[in-house]
Amino acid sequence: MQKAVIAAVRIVAPYLVVGILWIYVSDNALLLVVSGDAGELGRLQTFKGWLFITITTAMLFALSYSHLRQIHRLQELDTQTGLLHRRLFLEYLDDRLERDSSERDMLVLILNIDGFTAISQQLSKAKAEQVLEQLGAHLRASFTADTLLSRLGTDEFVLALPLIAAIEREKPLERALRARRVLLKPLGDEGVRATACGGAALYPRDGRDAHGLVAAATSALRAARNRGPDHINFYDDRLTRADRHRQNRVRELRDAIARRELYMHYQPQVRLADNSLAGCEALVRWNDTADSPIPPAEFVPLAEQFELSRKLSELVIGRVIEDLEAAGLTDGCLPRISINLTPDEFARSDFVHWLKDQLAPMAQWQMKPQIEITEYAALRDLRASIGRIRELGASGIDFSLDDFGTGYSSLAALKDLPVQELKIDGSFITTVNTDGRSLAIVKSITRLADTFNLRVLAEGVETREQLERLRECRCEEAQGFYFGRPVASGELAAMLRRNNSNFTVRDC
Repeated sequence: MQKAVIAAVRIVAPYLVVGILWIYVSDNALLLVVSGDAGELGRLQTFKGWLFITITTAMLFALSYSHLRQIHRLQELDTQTGLLHRRLFLEYLDDRLERDSSERDMLVLILNIDGFTAISQQLSKAKAEQVLEQLGAHLRASFTADTLLSRLGTDEFVLALPLIAAIEREKPLERALRARRVLLKPLGDEGVRATACGGAALYPRDGRDAHGLVAAATSALRAARNRGPDHINFYDDRLTRADRHRQNRVRELRDAIARRELYMHYQPQVRLADNSLAGCEALVRWNDTADSPIPPAEFVPLAEQFELSRKLSELVIGRVIEDLEAAGLTDGCLPRISINLTPDEFARSDFVHWLKDQLAPMAQWQMKPQIEITEYAALRDLRASIGRIRELGASGIDFSLDDFGTGYSSLAALKDLPVQELKIDGSFITTVNTDGRSLAIVKSITRLADTFNLRVLAEGVETREQLERLRECRCEEAQGFYFGRPVASGELAAMLRRNNSNFTVRDC
């Protein structure tokens, strides 16, 4: 309301000033020109009135047009960055395509700054807003007038870049990479190491109008973000089909979790010193409507991306408890049960309290619960990870570092992580007999574990030769198809009681 009043005053004030001056000056001028001739004075007064109306009307038009144009301009531009709003960007792009459709190619690039919320917290809100203003100004100054620039969201920007030169048409990725460097420069000037994902579409290959090109670039951006930070993807028809498949799969997964259609299989883990049973790993399974298995590598990442990991984890732990109780495997014949949890689940602020509640039914079992987490989950916030693992360890819960050896900072952080087990990634075991480097890594891990008094388990053992090599490396435990495939809990119980597998277990 206050801004509207100020705008109205700005229009009225000049009109008022001119009116007062006109009356005062013109009346005095007429009295000097006309002395005593009433008829002449009347005619001049009428002419003066019409002239006043003409001048003030023109003046009012000019003032109103100026202010309305300013308002329209503000509606076209993002007030913080000075870039076009989405609607105007699409209109201008359509106009450009209609005008130049036969003369040039066009690159439509959507850039999204990775982790901008964390960057804003690092800079403070006021500083982050200032950086966004600088970013908009830098974009406008860095591109020519034939480049369209728009801000789609807080940290998302779209550029329409004409590809005029032959080399630009042949290597649009280089143009996209240059645009990303321009976008991130103001953040770099503030000492922030920022990255951005990008989705790109090419005219006329990927779309014939503005909406089609932006939709294609958005699909490409989604694929880039799924790959991780600092990626740029170009649109492809396959992305659309993959996106539809992914959306259908997410919907099916959500329904399957709600209906508790996922189930568990259990794979034995064996002590190599005496071939006795050390424990089992619980592995989640899901079949589609045609009863064909869907790999966990496909649906577990979807659960993380679409905020289903908590529901999936609760279903997994609940199924494990139900299965082992029903199979009579809670009396000590199964020494340990290992359960995988996602990195996002481990990073939640309520993880400790939540996990204690979930595992509470196991408190009376003669069995050790163990949680498997990846190196990435443990190392992305080392201090918090140490606190969580120690608190849960005090409650009798062990932890295993899964896929050990694939990370880049494992050795530096291992001395501080209070875990009980290192699980050697199966990629090293597959080539432990044929690749000297894989063998060297396995030996190094076992020596390191011995130094820190940690248990080592190798996964993916499929041959006797691999088993013998692991024994030579003094690996403590192993699992894999050589010892047994993952099976349902009832079959696992029967196998243990028959005691006729490739390993020996005490009679249950």
